Amino acid sequence: TLDEAEAVVSGFSGNPHGALRVTAPLGLGRRLIAPLVPRFCNEYPGVELRLRLSDRNVDIIADGIDLAFFLGEPQDSALKWRRIAECGRVLVATRAYLDEHGHPKDPQDLTEHNCLLLRYPRSPEYYWVLQTPEGPQKLLVNGKFDADDGDVLSGWALAGKGIVNRPRYEVAEQIASGQLVEVLPEFPPIPSQFGVLTPHRRLQDPKVRLFADFIAREIKGFFG
Repeated sequence: TLDEAEAVVSGFSGNPHGALRVTAPLGLGRRLIAPLVPRFCNEYPGVELRLRLSDRNVDIIADGIDLAFFLGEPQDSALKWRRIAECGRVLVATRAYLDEHGHPKDPQDLTEHNCLLLRYPRSPEYYWVLQTPEGPQKLLVNGKFDADDGDVLSGWALAGKGIVNRPRYEVAEQIASGQLVEVLPEFPPIPSQFGVLTPHRRLQDPKVRLFADFIAREIKGFFG
């Protein structure tokens, strides 16, 4: 389109401008992406950044998204996937919950616990995959509570309502303070891949690559 062509020209001139539509999961967006936006826009004042945060699946093409930051493994072959970093995960609960309901000794014990699940409309059957000496073990888990916001799940875990599977960086402070304790630390969940999805376009707007490169550079060491 004419807009895309103009964006390419402006980008190659070293003066990117126009709207950049970005989406990310809620927790990741709040803690990582959003705080970096002002710095990026200081470097490139012509860019208007539109940030949309959601833990639900976003239709990147239909919603006109330029970049979608992502934890996991994308399934959509119509999108370009760039892996940026590995994000460790951890199972956590309060000591009070574990004292009352039992401390899991092996992965299969999780099926007897109240697992706090990230779910949304049309989400697939839910399971956790843990690392074991025999390789990844896939576990179908259940629980009384689910939500489409990961921070809500962390709050429920802090309230002693069950076991949650969260990115380690999101609960590191609560682990350090003793509010949450690790469950089955010898069988951690497989790490999530942190990356960015972009639509395949004949003319790629240079500011898309600029923002992806900026985030990749700034988050070095963020995931530990």
